Amino acid sequence: MGWWKEEHFNASDADGDGVLNLTEFNDFLHPADSKNPKLHQWLCMEEVRERDTDRDGKVNFKEFFHGLFDLVRNYDEEGHSQTHDSNNSMDAPARVLFSQLDKDGDGYLSDVELLPIIEKLHPSEHYYAKQQADYIISQADEDKDGRLTLTEMIENPYVFYSAIFNDDEDDDGDYHDEFR
Repeated sequence: MGWWKEEHFNASDADGDGVLNLTEFNDFLHPADSKNPKLHQWLCMEEVRERDTDRDGKVNFKEFFHGLFDLVRNYDEEGHSQTHDSNNSMDAPARVLFSQLDKDGDGYLSDVELLPIIEKLHPSEHYYAKQQADYIISQADEDKDGRLTLTEMIENPYVFYSAIFNDDEDDDGDYHDEFR
């Protein structure tokens, strides 16, 4: 079936008629931007499948800590490190979040238990557009009034070029078309 799965198609087919209308097709292409709860559930199931290294159908603390925690934690937090040793005190914030998500207390996270953090695991295009817009305004807003004038835009063209034409886009595997 190529890069997509039947489950992905079926979750996108909100009315269950076996074909995708324009809205359903857009949801298929951008599930994180969808309001369709079946697609959000599908995203959670995909996270479990991807992170479940021991293939037991659930995410244990180690799998959470070494796969998902960096995606959901606050990167401004002191002591953040890309490399972890789950036996030291650096895992305390991860243990707190894990226990909050583990609603049934079984020591594992199911796809249903990941639902509250799915928007952090799969940020929407709106999230990236806002992030990019905030950056552009912070760089080009010379009088720091929170708005851009035509003069500020003309005098800071490279801020806009770097936001739209980023040579690194292909390197990280993520493609965001907010400004296309």
